[in-house]
Amino acid sequence: MTTLAPLKSIFLVTTVLFAANSFAITPAEDDRKECKKPKFRDFVPADKAVDVSPESEVSFHVSRGTELHTIKATARGEKLPLEVKNRVTYVEVKTRLPATLQDGYVRIHVTADAAEGGCTGADGWLIKLKEPAASTADATPNAAAAAP
Repeated sequence: MTTLAPLKSIFLVTTVLFAANSFAITPAEDDRKECKKPKFRDFVPADKAVDVSPESEVSFHVSRGTELHTIKATARGEKLPLEVKNRVTYVEVKTRLPATLQDGYVRIHVTADAAEGGCTGADGWLIKLKEPAASTADATPNAAAAAP
């Protein structure tokens, strides 16, 4: 019976060592960061706004933790030049609609990458542009033809 006591001690020590190693966190697991996708809010003009003029200013806010150089905006496939300002708690983005956009609906599509985690956030909103007004030169001949 005296030979079983040392074996029991060895078995106990081995079990404790393996159990401690199985719960250890490796450096690769410790460095993993959870990705927080950038969130977009405060769209101006608001979603589904009507009678928006071409060349009008468009702005929105992006949550902090966003890589500033990855913020992009497009309207009908056309890239919009952005003015990005980093505020303390959010990122303010401004741009103007291109003059080439005419009447109809336009979806403004925005994307940005997170600073940590490598994920991308995307959003967008829909606006309706003003229909172009008839020019006075076109209206003058019709008015003259209608007068007796």
